[in-house]
Amino acid sequence: MSVAARFENVTVRFGGRPAVESTSFTIPAGMRTAMVGPNGGGKTTLARVLLGILRPDDGRVAFLDEQGRELPRPRIGYLPQRSTLSPQAPVTGLDLVGLSLAPGPGFGMSPEVEAEARRALGRAGLADDLATRPVGRLSGGQRQRVLLARAIAGTPAILLLDEPDTALDAEGMKTLRRLVAEEVAAGRTIVYVTHDSDAMGGADAVFRIDGRLAQETRA
Repeated sequence: MSVAARFENVTVRFGGRPAVESTSFTIPAGMRTAMVGPNGGGKTTLARVLLGILRPDDGRVAFLDEQGRELPRPRIGYLPQRSTLSPQAPVTGLDLVGLSLAPGPGFGMSPEVEAEARRALGRAGLADDLATRPVGRLSGGQRQRVLLARAIAGTPAILLLDEPDTALDAEGMKTLRRLVAEEVAAGRTIVYVTHDSDAMGGADAVFRIDGRLAQETRA
């Protein structure tokens, strides 16, 4: 099932000043959408609202199925702009992806969870022999592949990519473009936060954010 996300008059204020104001638009289901705009324009703020980690001061985000019926908040995969993994972390990439699938105390995981975590890591381009290596012993590009695997694991309904072209190397970007094509073909909704909507091979819808919705373009 493909899922759309509808922003309804969303306003977010920091220190009493609006970062985004009365912003309404719909991210279409099963397509590639780009949110573009200048630094400080509010696109990252809207991404945090979409993820549910920031509550708007006014308005809301509704999630809809293909018939327009409202849904509970779906699973959203998230690839951050930069690696948030500490080089000193004792955990492995397999641990981190497994924990995203089955959060809980300890690092034990079922065979089913481990199989899905390994599949996601492989799709993200991390060699199998690196999956059990502590993340501190991985290169920066390899750690970003772990984060990509964490984002796609468990077939999330929506995949949010925060300026992915700034953190991944050329090979990582090639892998990500392939994954985006595969995920869209499978009905997933893809959202880019980016300065360049063509960086990921284009978008079906582009929303320019600069304090509010300034422009909408559809392919």
